[in-house]
Amino acid sequence: MTPAAPAVRIDAVTVFYGEVVGLSQVSLELSPGIVGIVGPNGSGKTTLMRVLVGLLQPREGHVQVLGGSPFADAEVRAQITLVPASENFYPNLSGRKNLEVAFLAQGLPRAEARARAELGLERIGLVADGPRHYGTWSRGMRQRLKLGLALANDSPVVLLDEPFLGVDPPNRHALREHILALGNAGKVVLVSSHILHEIEALTDRVGVLANGRLLGFGRLDQLLSELRDDHPHRIRLRVDAPRPLAVELLSLEHVRELRILGEDSLEFTTVKPDEAYRDLPAVVVRTGAVVRDVRSDDHSLENVFREVTASGSRRL
Repeated sequence: MTPAAPAVRIDAVTVFYGEVVGLSQVSLELSPGIVGIVGPNGSGKTTLMRVLVGLLQPREGHVQVLGGSPFADAEVRAQITLVPASENFYPNLSGRKNLEVAFLAQGLPRAEARARAELGLERIGLVADGPRHYGTWSRGMRQRLKLGLALANDSPVVLLDEPFLGVDPPNRHALREHILALGNAGKVVLVSSHILHEIEALTDRVGVLANGRLLGFGRLDQLLSELRDDHPHRIRLRVDAPRPLAVELLSLEHVRELRILGEDSLEFTTVKPDEAYRDLPAVVVRTGAVVRDVRSDDHSLENVFREVTASGSRRL
């Protein structure tokens, strides 16, 4: 049985803003579900969104969404909902009226636009606030209203550019639940953010952008595994007697650095973490140490982001 073609395919796409590179030879395939794109400001996340929705035509490469070109085909563009990082609603109109105007701008009849506006408010849980002027809403409520467009549109492809920007914890939780619902409904959902733990809470399929280059893309565990092969890995132990254990650890070939952090803890750096975790039990037994906790702050998406974007050019 032939596998289904990806809903979104980007092949060696390059975008320039004058002499500034927006994207450089980016290739990516997306299927239904949630994918996260992380990177610092200016890394190319918004440019990628604009290319996918057809607002920018690449200098080089090809973009295909749902079998067609978003730049050339209006029917393809109609199947994509972009929720931008910027705010584009009218502050002196109500939340409900803003949604209605947005749907009217898409060419819907007035009655259907009103129905869609009400549906959007229902799905984001803001029906009671719908009559209030948008300008009186909190930042989190405004972000949720933008997402209401995507939820009411029922588009197969949804692009969310920095949806958690400036959002307080309660609204952040609500946004996360709405985004997860989109992914569970079989939509192609691309979420860009520099708030790494939010991406980690949504999906384990992650791409890392820096300076317009896609430095790594795949499952989070795969990225972490490849990262560990090339970067030092710090392991912290809480132990009753750290000094005897420290002596034994320093005898291991892959240990590069060790610090005693107090009377009950130490931290060592290894260039081969898999070997370190394999060797550690034997070292503990040999020294008779009582280990109460083992942890590593490097085993996280935050570390992938920090290590990979530090160089800005290395690919995972």
